[in-house]
Parts: sequence; structure tokens; C-alpha cells
Amino acid sequence: MDYWKECISEAFDDAGITATDEQIGIVASWAQGARENYGMAHGHDCIPNPVREENEKLKRQLEKERQKKTCPVCDGKGRITTQGPHHSGNSGCWGCGGEGRVDP
Repeated sequence: MDYWKECISEAFDDAGITATDEQIGIVASWAQGARENYGMAHGHDCIPNPVREENEKLKRQLEKERQKKTCPVCDGKGRITTQGPHHSGNSGCWGCGGEGRVDP
């Protein structure tokens, strides 16, 4: 509250307004209350912040990615190579879709 009293006192001095300490305290409490309710009064607290929403989405994706395990089919390579006597084959892993990691 001292911050707000000092701000109001300085503003009154600049404007040439004289006020008692009690009057400055009342105006300061109103200014402090107005600042605390600014977001709600203008809808900032009710409207989702797109940056915050994107960060939460990215955190969920990161956590999901961290939980993935090495694909047991391709041993994390993402490709399956088969070698036969007359041919060879190289294809994307069907177990992980070529990523090398799978959900647990």
C-alpha cells in the first residue's frame, strides 16, 4: 500500500492538489483495487491467452514424447531391412511408422 500512497502523493503534488494523509490513503486504496481488477474488468482474465494455451499444448506433447520407448520391431532404427538369398528389402517399420519410438 505504501507504493500506491507514494504514487498518489506524487501525482497530487504534480497536479497542485493538496490532500490529507487519510485522503491520499483512500485514493491509493481505490487505485490499488482498480489495478487488481483491471484484467477482470476488461476481460483479460476471462479470455484464454493463446500463448498460454499453446505452451500447455506443447508441454503435453513433450511429456508424451518423453514417455515413448524404443520400438521393439526395428530396435529404434525406423526401418526394417530383410536380406534373402536372392533379394533384399528395406521398408519403413510397421511397428512405429518409421519413427523408431512407440507409445508405452
